[in-house]
Amino acid sequence: MDDEVGRYLLNQFSGGLQSSKVSWKRDLQELEKLIRRNIENSPAEEKPSLREKLYRLNNILVECQAASFLSREGIISLWRIRNTLKEIKEELKSKDSNTISSNGNLSLQRDDHGNPSNVRDAGRQSHQSVSPLVVHGFDDEITSLVKLLVNERSKEKFSAVGITGMAGAGKTTLCQEIIKREEVKKHFVPRILVSMSKKPDGNKDAKIALVERILLSLGVEENTIQSVSNRGLSALICALHVQLMGKKYMIVLDDAQEGDTWFENLYSPLPGKVKWEQSLAYGLPKGYGGTVIVTSRNKDLAKKMVGEENVHPVLPLADKEKCWLIFKDAVEQDGTTFNPPNVELEDLKKEIIRKCSGLPLAARVLGEIMKEKMEEAPVPNCHTVTVHPQLSTDSNSNV
Repeated sequence: MDDEVGRYLLNQFSGGLQSSKVSWKRDLQELEKLIRRNIENSPAEEKPSLREKLYRLNNILVECQAASFLSREGIISLWRIRNTLKEIKEELKSKDSNTISSNGNLSLQRDDHGNPSNVRDAGRQSHQSVSPLVVHGFDDEITSLVKLLVNERSKEKFSAVGITGMAGAGKTTLCQEIIKREEVKKHFVPRILVSMSKKPDGNKDAKIALVERILLSLGVEENTIQSVSNRGLSALICALHVQLMGKKYMIVLDDAQEGDTWFENLYSPLPGKVKWEQSLAYGLPKGYGGTVIVTSRNKDLAKKMVGEENVHPVLPLADKEKCWLIFKDAVEQDGTTFNPPNVELEDLKKEIIRKCSGLPLAARVLGEIMKEKMEEAPVPNCHTVTVHPQLSTDSNSNV
């Protein structure tokens, strides 16, 4: 990077990483190495893009230093930050791979995202370890929704279901578990999960970007998608309809936030004189047994998309003990033993349960933070966890 601004941003980012109070420090350090390598190998025309990533990373670094573990909002914020870091990392690895390949050396392999077999996940990474975490607390909800979706009466009909709840309640996890169920695998092909909250690159229209991600998840080649996309939204919706025609598909539209009428009334059939670009619903063929699941924090938005009678709320876990199990699973993934020294486990358990307020994501994040702290400074001769000071009991903190 040949400009002073770029060098300043990189030095600022590197200096900020020296602080001991940075969440996701390991991810940020890996990103620092990646961006340095990209800077050294990238042509001049890619420098502005790298500079923009450095601006984002410096902002994220400030958020990581400021986010509080003592509030539910702080915990959820940290999870969103990590998702953003994963996205930036994938972009940099992709550039890194292309650059190294063009130099005649071996290209880097992209990370496996831990997605369920036969399932494509576009736009939102699962971030699971090699050994997927056990899901706690959703057995009844999963069983009920699976029965609804594979009901005999719905075999040839189109169905749409909305799953709503606050951030961290487990909406995405619930859908991932539904997609993996054997009875669902037998009933629906293809099965995909696509993020609706992912921001499009540059000035690209959000609707076009969403349909492109759906087509990519369905296995359509990127060059084919780009060729169709050049003809506009109408061509993309028509292509989606053709791709799904005659199939019992399952599409999860995850984290719906946009209130545009284009997303509403997914049940709508094709009109006699169709204008494809007018509605997402026109890209979803009816009458073949396909289904769409929409997750959203906005109940009113979900109602408009799937109908009020088809909305199913996900509440915080009634059995708060499940949060402790989720926390432990997150710490113990990869075979690490959870045995914190000089800590009363029962006190720690009460504190984790209190902080999480029944939200699975909060428990997962706190567990991953503790695991990261352990890996930064492991106890000699054993795989044990030291308790992060901000996870210790504090009678003045509230969730």
